[in-house]
Parts: sequence; structure tokens; C-alpha cells
Amino acid sequence: MRTPDAKATAISRQYAAWPYPQVPLLANVDPTHPWQLHCDSLWDRCGSGPAPARPRIWIAGCGTFQPYVFSIANPRADIVATDLSEPSLRIARRRCALHGVRNVSFAPCDLQDESTWPQGEFDLIECYGVLMNLSDPERALAALARRLAPHGVLRLMVYPQFSRTRVFQLQRIARLCGFHGDDASHPSKFRSLVKSLTKDHPLRFAFTTYADSKNDAGVVDAYLHAGDRGFTGWQLGALLQSAGLRPANWMHRPWAQPDVAQERLALMGRAQSTVLGYLDLWQELRQNFVVCCTRRDAAPVVDDASTALRAHPSFHGRASSLRHALRLWRLRTFGGRVPTRTGDGDVVLCARDARLLASGTGLDADDAALLRATGLVLGTAGEPTAISTHLEIEGHDAWLASAQSLRIGRLAPNPLYLHLFAALDAARSWPQLGLPHLDDQLRAWLPWATPLEHERIRFGLTPYATAQRRQAAMRDHLEREPLPTAASYDEVRLRDDASKLQSARAFATAHDAPAQLTDAAARELWCLAFGQADLFLTMLSA
Repeated sequence: MRTPDAKATAISRQYAAWPYPQVPLLANVDPTHPWQLHCDSLWDRCGSGPAPARPRIWIAGCGTFQPYVFSIANPRADIVATDLSEPSLRIARRRCALHGVRNVSFAPCDLQDESTWPQGEFDLIECYGVLMNLSDPERALAALARRLAPHGVLRLMVYPQFSRTRVFQLQRIARLCGFHGDDASHPSKFRSLVKSLTKDHPLRFAFTTYADSKNDAGVVDAYLHAGDRGFTGWQLGALLQSAGLRPANWMHRPWAQPDVAQERLALMGRAQSTVLGYLDLWQELRQNFVVCCTRRDAAPVVDDASTALRAHPSFHGRASSLRHALRLWRLRTFGGRVPTRTGDGDVVLCARDARLLASGTGLDADDAALLRATGLVLGTAGEPTAISTHLEIEGHDAWLASAQSLRIGRLAPNPLYLHLFAALDAARSWPQLGLPHLDDQLRAWLPWATPLEHERIRFGLTPYATAQRRQAAMRDHLEREPLPTAASYDEVRLRDDASKLQSARAFATAHDAPAQLTDAAARELWCLAFGQADLFLTMLSA
């Protein structure tokens, strides 16, 4: 039995006090909604062929809601749901009982202690939003890979480093002020603090547009977390490679598959981890990294009668419930929309398409051609993308450390916006990437970038919009020699430093922050909470 480390103990305590997600017990999911989580669909998308008729599924870190969703998606599977939090397991078990779910078993489990794991191999392992909480994610992922069946699929979600920067900055404000999940009053106090920021503040925008910020458990999970982290695309690629896994299908926005991003952004010849790292670097990744992996040592699937074209199991055959049967009848009669898990828009089915799906197996080529784009026909996935999965690029760690470092100078990059400078300065500061000049990168982004800035928030949400709206200042910055760095806020002084320290302390006190701010902490808090108007600040050496 492994002795839990301090981080694991803190996270266990957090989810015991704040089970997540906070979803009403009677909230239900339409039986066709989670169709992309059906084991047969995931196997097909990953080139593994048809899944077993009764697959074995492990939800590793199930929270309060995932067991119910996976049981709806896979009514004929044997599902094992585990979590570090006993209260989360109790809620998940109660939810399944209320909805008549009978194919899920529950057990406590610490993913950092294999002695607590369920026995045997699994056809599908779901590890969604868990790996970044572990002290040794590489070791845990490699162990999970060993539990996959020969053609099994592991679906993984981790946070991206740059696209989640504003969440990490809000976490930093919480830590500076002393807010944490062990005090029941802190989520509401922190919510009040963030909402007091000016309406043009990027962090206020990030907080108020995040759905979970409306409930205390969501505030704790996102902003008062006991220890999560993000991964760059390059770090994720290395992690998968080290674990003996091959990324076979991506389920995030935009574009999901790296070959599409590669073509649209003129990054031909790059590895998947490079393409996805670049997408995250420019903060155009509109959700977390979500990847379905297979074992690198999996033998190729041989085409035979079992891999013939067939309709998605959720849309034909015997319905799993009366609600499901009624939903299918409505689709066959009137057509309708079927949501996707990637958020790229719904699949729109006319009644004729729904009736074709209801015919089940044996779809002819013409029928399949009509339905191929929906993803609801299996046996059409073919081989996964031919793009190489990962290529080590020298200097990643040094570049990342430099990109996150404080700069000293009279026109130093504002620490609130360092993640924007990382993208705009990448071609210069990390030449090993072989990126073109910034102007050429901006031209490549022109048809695809989706700036979040609006009239009130003039810049600071995305690198593309910041570059467009602050062109002269950015070009001047890139033409200058890189500024020296400081190791901490102890080594710098702001213009009118004493006044700014006083403002930061007054701000924390006004919101009942329990921490006594040191000068360095107050300086950092001022930059994060009050520095949003300026792309550059005066940061003098102490």
C-alpha cells in the first residue's frame, strides 16, 4: 500500500468536501446524446475495429456524473467506476440507482497506488480530468496503458498550458489572498473578489463565462484546486510516447484531428504534438486536450466481415429504455439534431437518414456515403492520421521557463499577458521550432483565428487580436533585444511601487482575504488584478 503524498492528501480532502461536478441527481441525459462515448464508436474512430459485444469499461476518476453518462452510452457494457473521493462515489451510486442503471459497480481507488486498482484488462479506460492532479502522471499513465486490452482505447483529458492560463492566473490570485477549499466560505468570497474586477478585465471575463463558476464546487475545482497543472502539446506528446500509447483520435475543438490543423495553419511535415502545441500556444484551443489512444504494440486490425459498414449501435436495434425508443421514433419520423461531444455543432439528421441508421448493419455504399460525414456509420474510419505522433524539439523546457519569466525594463511585458507574448515571440525565442516570421504566422491565422475580444475588452484574450490591436507596440518589442529576467517579484519594483502595494493590500482586505501579503505577493497581486490596461509595465530591478 502506497503512502499518500501531501498533494494526494490535499486533493482527496478537497473532493471529499466538494464532490464534483455539482449536477442535480434527477438531471438526465438523452440516450442519443453521448453516442460518441459508445465503446464501439470509440474503437472504430481509433482504427481498432468492432468492440466486444459486452465491453469492459473502467472510469478511472469518475466524479459524480460520468458513471451515469457512460451507462447511457454503453447500456450493455460492464462498467467499473472508481474515484479517490468516497462522497463522490456515493453521489454517483445514488444517481445511477435513481435512473435505474444496473451495469455499473463502484469502488474507491487511488490512481497513484496500483494495489487499489480493479483487476484485469479493459476494452475502454476513461481518464478524464484526472492525470494532471497526480504527482507522477507519467508513471500512472504507463500503468493505465498496461491495463488496456490488445485493441483497447484509453480516452484522456488534460488541461492545456496556454489556453488555460487565465484559470491558472485566477488560481494564483486565490493563493496570494489565502483562499482555499478547506474553508466553506472561501468559494463565495473568491467569487465576490473576481466579480469586483473591472468589466474590461480578461480574468473577470474568464471567470464569468465559465459555467461552473456559478456553484461553489465548480469554483473550488477550477480556482481553489489543491494541485492541478497544464501540459503543453509537446509535453503531452512526450507523455503519451513514454507510456507506450499512440494518439489515434482527438476530440477537442477546433478541428480535432492534427492533420486538419496542419493543413490550415501551413505546418506541413510537423508532428502531432507540434501542431497541437502550436494551436494551444496561440490560445485557439477552445477546450481541453481530449485524446483517444491505443497501445503502440497493438497488432493491425484485419478487415473481414465484422468490420463491414454498420450503423452506430445507439441508433438501431433494441432500445435500452422507453425514453430511448421514443427518441429514435421521433428521429425516424421527423428527423432532428444529435449533439456531438466535441462541441463543433450538432449532427443534423433528416427522417430518411434516421431510417437508414435504423436499418442497422449491412448499409450499402450509397447509404454509407450519405451518412459518412455524420460519424454515425462505423467501419469507415480507416487508418488513423499518418502524421507522426511526437518529435522531441530541443530547448522546450528552457523556452517554457523563459516565456514564463518576469522581465526587467521600462517597457517590460506585463506579467498578466506573458502567455500572449509567448505566442507572438515564439519564432524568435524558440528558433528550433522553425516557425516563419510573425507576419507570416498572422497571415496563416487570418481565416481561422477567433478573437474573443469585444468592445469592452480591447485586447488580452488572444494573441491574434492583441497583435492586431497593438501592432506598433508589439513590433517595437520584437525589434529590441530580449530584456533580462527576474526570478521573483522580490527582485523587481513597479513604478509608484509603494502606492501599488497599498492598493493590492486594500483590495485583498476588502474581500476578507485571510493572507497577510508580503511585498512580493502584493506586487504580483497588483499586476494580476489591476494591470490589465497596459501591454507593457515598468519593472525596475530592486
